[in-house]
Amino acid sequence: MNYRFVTSINKNEYDAFVQSSPYVNLLQSYDWALIKHNWKHIHTGVYKDEKLVGAGLVLIKELPLKMSMFYIPRGPILNFKDKELICFYFEELKKRS
Repeated sequence: MNYRFVTSINKNEYDAFVQSSPYVNLLQSYDWALIKHNWKHIHTGVYKDEKLVGAGLVLIKELPLKMSMFYIPRGPILNFKDKELICFYFEELKKRS
């Protein structure tokens, strides 16, 4: 497994990947984060052998008691038939929560 998880992706690369996916959704577009004014956000990605194979806009809402909530609207965008990729993505995201 040669996966690499990142929490910052170039807008053009991110949008090109999302738009080319059969799972494309407006709520996963790069600019959707700008509409959610009171949420922080990260644009996540997974590279396999330096090729982008998964991406997701993660919205982060600060909650009382020093807690936060991660929300991935209609995402992430990745091959849901690839269990290894799915597990990798969510394990890496969990490390950052």
